[in-house]
Amino acid sequence: MKVEWNKKYTTISVYAIIVLIIGLLFSKSIGNWNDTKNFLKSTISTLSPFMIGFLIAYFINPMVVWFEKSITKFRFRKKKFKSPKTRRMLAILFSYITVLGFIIIILAFIIPELATSLSNIFKLLPDFIDKSVDEITKLIDDYSVDNIDSEVINTFINDNMPSLDKIYNIFNNIVPILLDYIKGFTFGLLNVIVAFIIAIYLLMSKEGFVASFEKGIVALFSKRTSDNLLFILKDSHRIFSKFFVGKLIDSLIIGLLCFIITLIAKIPNPLLISVFVGITNMIPYFGPFIGGFAGIVLVLIISPIKSLWFAIIILGLQQFDGNILGPKILGDSTGLSPFWVIFSIIVGGKLFGLIGMFLGVPFFAVIKNIIDRHIDNKYKMKTRDNEVAVTTFE
Repeated sequence: MKVEWNKKYTTISVYAIIVLIIGLLFSKSIGNWNDTKNFLKSTISTLSPFMIGFLIAYFINPMVVWFEKSITKFRFRKKKFKSPKTRRMLAILFSYITVLGFIIIILAFIIPELATSLSNIFKLLPDFIDKSVDEITKLIDDYSVDNIDSEVINTFINDNMPSLDKIYNIFNNIVPILLDYIKGFTFGLLNVIVAFIIAIYLLMSKEGFVASFEKGIVALFSKRTSDNLLFILKDSHRIFSKFFVGKLIDSLIIGLLCFIITLIAKIPNPLLISVFVGITNMIPYFGPFIGGFAGIVLVLIISPIKSLWFAIIILGLQQFDGNILGPKILGDSTGLSPFWVIFSIIVGGKLFGLIGMFLGVPFFAVIKNIIDRHIDNKYKMKTRDNEVAVTTFE
């Protein structure tokens, strides 16, 4: 017996069964949330090399494209690289060498310098704390606060000081935690290595993957829906790539300028402060304030006068970045007003921490573009219908 799927009641029945199945799955997932959470963690852990590989391929793709165009103009023994596959392989190889060289420079030069700066700060920190305590004690003595009972203070200190048993238990608990971290680091490193290999395959066949994905969307959805989905995906790619690349270049320039100026001004630990300022500058609006405040605190431990000079330097850099450099590099990459940028940073930071503060802006820009596109289409349809109705009525 042939089932006529285009019949009204058959269609309703199919939709009802699908909704029922989805409801049962949702109820089962919520009712056994611990099992669901463990299943999701296991699935994400299994797929993590593929997700990391996709991210590596996505971020390194602009570099691969640039190398591929440069190789097209390059001649080796008066011959051009005519094979597209050869050009792609060389472009990926040069991109990986560039990334690897950058990592080696960080490990060989920047990290030891950062470690030395942090070590010096930790050495000076006890003296700074002692001086601060002495100043506070002197201030209290000068104002002679008589209503403070010394016995109450001593009791509070004794009750809150950790005993030897507590310290022993803490050290006993640290050992398994360290072993877990070492295990996690080993598996994480293996996942990253596998991810880099997966990224090579993705970059080699990126046109085929994109074509297959577009073909699947066109085959599964109606023309209108597929056109909208493809437009949203292409627009999302434009926003994310332009925002990430632009913000990376902008932060790199600000970090280098900060290093040069602090080095000339003889600010303590210029490399440590500049790296921190450059990294935090990736976070829109709040990033420069976070980096500037942390830098002021680090300099304050060594020299209060130099911390004042650094505050003036970081204020000038922020003004230069916000009014000149940032608009030149980023332009209007997200299309968000300052209000929505701050909103997306706060919500993203609340939900996902520092990563959420960074990803919140482009992610919210994509959502806003989808909503605006939907509203514009609805508005045009209603306006068109009203015009037709008015014309008919007249």
